[in-house]
Amino acid sequence: MRRLSLLLPLALLCSVAVAQLKLVPRSKLDSVANPRTVPSTLVVAERVVDLGRVAESEVAERRVEITNSGKVATAWHSKATCRCLTAGSGALRGGARDVVVLRFSGKGFPGPFDHKLFIYEGSGSDKLVAVVRVKGYVIADADRSGDYPYHCAGLLLRQPSVNFSSSNVERIACKNGSQRAIRVTKDALLSSAELEVRSEPQVLQPGEEGDLVITLTAEKRENLRLYIDAEMAPRTREIKVE
Repeated sequence: MRRLSLLLPLALLCSVAVAQLKLVPRSKLDSVANPRTVPSTLVVAERVVDLGRVAESEVAERRVEITNSGKVATAWHSKATCRCLTAGSGALRGGARDVVVLRFSGKGFPGPFDHKLFIYEGSGSDKLVAVVRVKGYVIADADRSGDYPYHCAGLLLRQPSVNFSSSNVERIACKNGSQRAIRVTKDALLSSAELEVRSEPQVLQPGEEGDLVITLTAEKRENLRLYIDAEMAPRTREIKVE
């Protein structure tokens, strides 16, 4: 059987942090998940926005009305719990009315979503005046090959390296871009003995997405090399550390 060798260089760290368990008070957890707003002349009309079903390649927009009920001009800015959601910033003179334009991009995030957009008074303050919940469902594109820019024959990878900084197990999202099943294993002759690799699922069917699960089985973190074998026509590509 012909085999394809794919080199995955490993970014290394020489020290390992020891994690400690800390108890966080429930009140603090609640304050992070549901932060309190403060009184303001800025009034946001909607607190829940349902975008419905959004195509993965689509940028969905929704306009939410915002009013300055006071007499003095007031600026505002926004932050979100996900980089996929933005709303920008603006300013309103006293008694004026405008809209906050919510923009959501579901690229790379298929499935249900539920995020929060925080509206703050002022251009750089932390005076939280409104929380808008934005939810919906992202419909996955039929062809997701663009999410895997690192190619080696039919095996497509989302990233070219792994970094064992906080765990001995790392994952790389992958996809079978070929027309035949692929079983991924380690080339034992070229790879470091301290590394093991498998795919989940163990056999990737044509078009199927999964993960490469790479495990560091020893404390050694220097001069590690990993070659991946896929059951396909031979072609080799070196993946460099960023």
